[in-house]
Amino acid sequence: MNSSSLTAFGGQQSGERHPLAPVVVSAVTVLTLTVAFGLLALGIEHFWVVFVVGFGGVLPTAVGALASLEARDTDERNQTREAASADEEALATLRTRYARGELTDEEFEHRVEQLLEAPNTTGNGHERRESETRRAERGRVEQSAARGKR
Repeated sequence: MNSSSLTAFGGQQSGERHPLAPVVVSAVTVLTLTVAFGLLALGIEHFWVVFVVGFGGVLPTAVGALASLEARDTDERNQTREAASADEEALATLRTRYARGELTDEEFEHRVEQLLEAPNTTGNGHERRESETRRAERGRVEQSAARGKR
């Protein structure tokens, strides 16, 4: 089991809890108890099967589904961070080469434009950061070009 999986009572092994875990565990417990004791009140002899199905089947399945959702969300967040990190690293490399004089103003500006206009597949949050980064970088390029002309 990985460190982000949920335990039977909704707590993650790492000590954190999925926000929906207490709700899901409580809902399954209430539903199981209500059905089981309802069947007992109606005089059905095999009411105890509901406990086995509810706590032995439904509850672990629901908690497993939460763990799966959490793992998927974590993977998506990690991919977004990795993509942003790769973009920042490439931009830092361009700045370093420009500062060393390996790139002219035009080459630097062209490569920054290519980097910032590359297709984005990571989602809206990254697109917003990309747009802000693009505006900030254009301002820096314009300032650098203005300083170079003096």
